[in-house]
Amino acid sequence: MNKYPFLQHFASVLPRVQLVVRIVFYLPHDHRALAPVLRRTLDTYLKFISAGGGALTSGEDPDISEDSFPLTPDTWEEVYKELENARFGPMEDRDQDSIWFHILTKRGFDTWVHLVGGESDPTGYEFSFRSRLPWREPSGESSVLSVKVPMQFLEDQGPEKAFELAQALAEPLPFSTGHAGLSLSFTRGRSSLLPLLKDPLVRHPGWDVPRESTWGMEEGIDGIHWMSFLGASLLDTMGGPEAIRARLQHPETTVQELTGGRAVIRLGPAPLAGDTKLNEPLPAYRELARFLEPWLLPSPPFTSFEGYTPEEMRHWWRRFLEPPPAPISDPRDG
Repeated sequence: MNKYPFLQHFASVLPRVQLVVRIVFYLPHDHRALAPVLRRTLDTYLKFISAGGGALTSGEDPDISEDSFPLTPDTWEEVYKELENARFGPMEDRDQDSIWFHILTKRGFDTWVHLVGGESDPTGYEFSFRSRLPWREPSGESSVLSVKVPMQFLEDQGPEKAFELAQALAEPLPFSTGHAGLSLSFTRGRSSLLPLLKDPLVRHPGWDVPRESTWGMEEGIDGIHWMSFLGASLLDTMGGPEAIRARLQHPETTVQELTGGRAVIRLGPAPLAGDTKLNEPLPAYRELARFLEPWLLPSPPFTSFEGYTPEEMRHWWRRFLEPPPAPISDPRDG
């Protein structure tokens, strides 16, 4: 029996859009500061997915190869070397007329390691690390580490295993914020596919569309998700875990303290998609949105949602802060 019957509402765009659980951390640090923990993070992810038969099989890294490459013992060593050794110092020390200064500033990142399961037929497993450019005067950009597991992982291993994975990844990472939950993953053609997703995205507000840029994030929170990770500085501005617990009254919401004065908010035992047509508006998600509203990032530029009007983009971004559409109770509408 399919535990997630709503998946049928995305059938028209599969497999060009994959449905996954995405775990992402925003890191206000350059690659050099993060290098000591990146191998541990990748090994943690591999350990969790291999227990259920998952694997990473190919990679992309513009500094290793211009094309995707199979993950062999030799290329795995290259991947680990790339993660553990930051190659670039401060951008201010680089000749602005040099080819590398031009390459780095044009692409907008320092290091990018992108590993996936499957190539021609992606499996939904993915590990990605992209580091911000190392300016002496930090920009508003964050380095980003994200992993994905397919919905099958959720069905086979259970949501508690996904929660354990997120916690294990969070432990060594000096994140400012992070989140985990149901997410769309575009294998290709994001701009042409997004207009086809208007109806299922409105109907199932628990799905996330990852933003394309981390520019100007600072310590802002990137939307409402099943799990929200709060760094120490942000947690302090909110009054600490007890203050958050006092504000969030939904019986399935938990606030768990992590090492280093950090915390994670979890909205129930499993991620939910919701269904506005069947009167499932996700009340815990709406309660969290009202509490976090002062810290939420502004909506992404509507130009990153090609085919959407500015009002449609704004409404989707604020979907947990505005009244849900009136439910339709027709039992034939599955």
